[in-house]
Amino acid sequence: MSGEEESKKVGAIEIHDLLRDRICLLEYAPGAMLRENDIAVEFHVSRTPVREAFQRLSIEGLVEVRNGIGTFVTPFDPVQLREVFDLRIEMAQLFGRIGARDATRADVDVLETLLNRSDNLAEKFDVGEHWQINHILHFAISDLLLNRVFLDVWHNLYFRAARAWYEMSRDIWPDSVRLLQLEITDLLTAMRENDIEAIGYIKRNYIKFSWKRISSK
Repeated sequence: MSGEEESKKVGAIEIHDLLRDRICLLEYAPGAMLRENDIAVEFHVSRTPVREAFQRLSIEGLVEVRNGIGTFVTPFDPVQLREVFDLRIEMAQLFGRIGARDATRADVDVLETLLNRSDNLAEKFDVGEHWQINHILHFAISDLLLNRVFLDVWHNLYFRAARAWYEMSRDIWPDSVRLLQLEITDLLTAMRENDIEAIGYIKRNYIKFSWKRISSK
């Protein structure tokens, strides 16, 4: 194997992240079968890291591994989706009580950059760019929190909710972009004040706003 080919190889974590993003962006539709061999060929790896990626996705509730049949993207379950959003709303209110570091100038810079990117998005909607902005925003806010167990659950619920929101965003993109701009603006105010509790309540509000639009579809 050449050095160039070796450098292109990715591990189970990278494969997991890429597949997760495709599921959330609905590039793999609910019910779609993910073929282990095809993905191994795509990433120039053996089937072992692909199986590991599938296992992680299964734990996260994004795929179902059916022994002897295959691996399938889980369908939308309205009851479960409501439970996911309810729990995210409650968890956001705990931000100020679970341990967090101080917000820094670098944290503010990240959000200011995202706000500028969202302004460009308002002129021409791009679902991939919309995903990237939300994705970076989620991790920028999460990085303030110090409780690792909380974060494991918080991240999982974010991705389980994401594909429902991005499906909706395609249909109501002017409204979804407006909400994103307002959320980043509010979060910037709280971050400049280093008010972690306020950041949590802002997240709570915008999660509720998102659910209102999804549930009324």
